[in-house]
Amino acid sequence: MLTIGGVIGTGLFLGSGLAVSMAGPTVLLTFVVGGLLAIALTYAATEMALAHPDLHGFGALAHRYLGPLAGFTQRWLYWGVVAIGAGTETVAVGIYIRYWWPQVPLWIPVMLAAAAIITVNVFPVRAFGTVEYWFSSIKVAAIVVFLILGTVLLTVGLPNRPATGLSAITDAPSYLPHGLTGLVVALIVATFSFGGTEALALTAAESANPGRDLPRAARGTILRVCLFYLLSMVVIVSVSQAVGRVPDGALATSPFVLVFEWTGLPAAAAVMNFVVLTAALSALNTVFYVSTRTLHSLAVDGQAPAWARRVNRHGVPVNAVAASAVGLPLAVTVSLVSPDDAFAKLLGIALFGAATTWVLIFATHVAFRRRRTADEARRSPLSLPGGWHTSAAAAVAMAAVVVSMLLVGTFRVAWTVGVPTVVVIVVTYALTRRVRCTPPQQ
Repeated sequence: MLTIGGVIGTGLFLGSGLAVSMAGPTVLLTFVVGGLLAIALTYAATEMALAHPDLHGFGALAHRYLGPLAGFTQRWLYWGVVAIGAGTETVAVGIYIRYWWPQVPLWIPVMLAAAAIITVNVFPVRAFGTVEYWFSSIKVAAIVVFLILGTVLLTVGLPNRPATGLSAITDAPSYLPHGLTGLVVALIVATFSFGGTEALALTAAESANPGRDLPRAARGTILRVCLFYLLSMVVIVSVSQAVGRVPDGALATSPFVLVFEWTGLPAAAAVMNFVVLTAALSALNTVFYVSTRTLHSLAVDGQAPAWARRVNRHGVPVNAVAASAVGLPLAVTVSLVSPDDAFAKLLGIALFGAATTWVLIFATHVAFRRRRTADEARRSPLSLPGGWHTSAAAAVAMAAVVVSMLLVGTFRVAWTVGVPTVVVIVVTYALTRRVRCTPPQQ
């Protein structure tokens, strides 16, 4: 449940509007591709976690199979991804709040959301669990209601709204309204939307029976997430095209909210905006929590400064909380300087890091499977079909997504931030390793 709640967030509730406006009905194909990559990633990560429940995190697996540099890079990149991802979710919160008060500058609600989420994470972890439980429950329930309403709209219609059917998909005037660039943008957004499914593998060490629980959870989670995403996109594309509007690429609000507006249910639209606001807060709460614990784990293992290891009397790593908040002031700054495309820019930066970590996970799985015997692979309770060949193909596909970001001006900034970040991580590893290996002076 927590994995589903963590995955379903801004990528679906807000990013889908950008994807539909740029790719039209072809957006469904991009979400199918994103779903297939997510399935491969989840299966690969879970298979490795089942074989090594004692190795905590993808960085430890990369260290074992690809070497210490890959492990160090993987862990720090993952921390950067979730820290910047928190900034992306914060911008989404600001956009949803402006649905009610459009005259308010975007940076103000973004700043308030950042302050609120830091406060929640300074309290004991019980506060995080309570908040996330309710947020996730509301989020999943809202999608179910949305899909029920969407099915009614597509099949029988509502008062003053005839059934739309699937003509917007089957008889679209243009399947690529913005050409190849629009398709690339939609693919980038779709890939980002499935981010987080791999986190399921991190629960192996805390499961009473990982050989039984993880395969079942992996299959169930990925099935539900893919169904939620694909069915929601069918409703959004069909309804928006049927009434002559598509979600605005400027992302003034969520397409889920717009669907209710198009059906003549303004009160319901306001309720849905509240729901997607809680969804964004849920995702923000989760990714910020993960970022603080990731940095704390790095410090515990001696790969981050010792001050990040310290906890207060409630066991909260307050220094890691402060350091992991780096994405939040970044979100405020981008919202102040470039409010119209703040979400897209932060999304691109987060996706650059996420795609790079996905490539490393797939590369780790390639090395993992090449070392395993055929008998060991058969005995695994969950195996990626196609083995290392599938992982290699998925790694190439993810690398292509990263390269394609150079073709889109809004996402090109991800390269100007992402590449120097990777260089800094590698240089830092080289320097710290040299210090550790240098004998003390006599």
